[in-house]
Amino acid sequence: MAGSDIKERASSDIEKAYWLLRQEILAGRLAPGEKLRIDYLKSTYGYGASGIREALSRLLSDGLVASEAQRGFWVAPVSLEDLRDLTATRKVIEVEALRQAILCGDVAWEARVVAAQYRLERFETSLVQETADSIIAWETANRDFHLAMISGCPMRRLVRFTEHLYDQVMRYRHRTTLRRSFPRHGLSSDHLKIVQYSLQRDSNAACAALIDHIESIARQAEKSIFGTQVG
Repeated sequence: MAGSDIKERASSDIEKAYWLLRQEILAGRLAPGEKLRIDYLKSTYGYGASGIREALSRLLSDGLVASEAQRGFWVAPVSLEDLRDLTATRKVIEVEALRQAILCGDVAWEARVVAAQYRLERFETSLVQETADSIIAWETANRDFHLAMISGCPMRRLVRFTEHLYDQVMRYRHRTTLRRSFPRHGLSSDHLKIVQYSLQRDSNAACAALIDHIESIARQAEKSIFGTQVG
């Protein structure tokens, strides 16, 4: 096999391994603190050692995996301190990304916002039975909604940082009551307020509504996981 073909195949395996392991971590199938042994991952997921190591290195930079010299890799742990740090950071980063999207977003951004909100609402209202797969699908639709809201932000690094923060928060969401039952009415109301204020170009009201939403989710997670709430 030519050198370029080997490189292309390796890159493909790395990408596939990265997205698969990422989803396994976000969904909680690879639990916080779990040791990520290369041999086990090879036999379980069918990728080569080099591809898995590269994928783990990428997940390390995403904050989803932890590592120390001579100790290998493990799934990043969860903690009350980390959740509160994520919440505080989202209230700065995601809120500013939304503010910039409202200031700079065009008609195409407005269309993405309306479409994402409609898809999420339709998913919620049409759901017949809650299963593990449907909950993951709902979480994906919810993530798509949040990212659509900030997609009008012209600062691409700010958008990417918001994506990384949201993915880290998803690990906590999957460990709360959100994993067992859809909180349709409360979250739908929050989302609708954020959309309405954003489309009205009322950035102060939209950002305040987003802050309230982030804090509400954090309170639910803290109470469910750690038996406490944001003070």
